[in-house]
Amino acid sequence: MIPTLILSPRYSDDSITLRRAAIALGWDVMRLAGWRPPEDFAPDEPVLHAEPLFAEAVAERLGLSVVEPPEDFLIRLPDRYLGRRLRLMTAAEARGLAGPAFLKPPNRKIFSPRVYASGADLPDMPDDDPVLASEPVEWEAEFRCFIRDRRLRAWSPYWLGGALAREGDDWIVEPDAWAATGAMVDRLLADPALDLPAAFVLDAGVVRGVGPAVVEANSASGSGLYGCDPSEVLDVLRAAVVPAA
Repeated sequence: MIPTLILSPRYSDDSITLRRAAIALGWDVMRLAGWRPPEDFAPDEPVLHAEPLFAEAVAERLGLSVVEPPEDFLIRLPDRYLGRRLRLMTAAEARGLAGPAFLKPPNRKIFSPRVYASGADLPDMPDDDPVLASEPVEWEAEFRCFIRDRRLRAWSPYWLGGALAREGDDWIVEPDAWAATGAMVDRLLADPALDLPAAFVLDAGVVRGVGPAVVEANSASGSGLYGCDPSEVLDVLRAAVVPAA
């Protein structure tokens, strides 16, 4: 079977890079014109990379499900992988937080993740929407890791010293930060006590004064590449959609 890479109508550097890599591998590529695939579109092995809502809509049309880490993925991790205190709560509970806290949606970017002076500053949302709350920390460096079958397939720096880790076309790797982060990621992937998705993106880095820790986890199908090897990313994407239950 020849995989077919399915892209959204929105042109981006990532979609162009993946398209070129897929063609070089002998894949078919389909850039859809809208949210509904053509009626006769039935690829043998569909592979998705698109904005999360678009990817989910197309996957549903094709009888597929997008593989995503569960909303409680972070809080289920042992403390040795986190480097800070984390809690999953409802929006109603989060609004009662008094002190400064870093608040973010677990998966869907339904509000801006940042440090809020208090929970009362959260934007309007349903009371039962999930919110991840953590103590504010300073990340010295952050890295994107594409994972398939508990193996690190591609990685790239994306944040360094409070700014995008990029100079021109080059992504800047701080060797000590990556050595510590990569070793922690390897331990996590080898941990038999953890139930990990078949394919996902793990963001991890170094917390100032603490050490390496996991930032967050997301679906591979909607995640940016930064400097990751696109051919390796494509292989992760092959496992990032599964037949719908």
